[in-house]
Amino acid sequence: MNLFPALGVTLGLIIGYYSVRIIAARMGKPLPSLGELMFPLHHTDSKIDQANKRRGKR
Repeated sequence: MNLFPALGVTLGLIIGYYSVRIIAARMGKPLPSLGELMFPLHHTDSKIDQANKRRGKR
């Protein structure tokens, strides 16, 4: 059995995690959840919808 694919995936996950963590720290924001990383537009839309709901109907 060849372990090189597992090693490559593991290394990619580690590098990806730390790069997202560094970028979030530089932007001054908390670490995003998995859902925000996979579907960023959906989460942006839902935050806008929640803000509009709090203001009430016009």
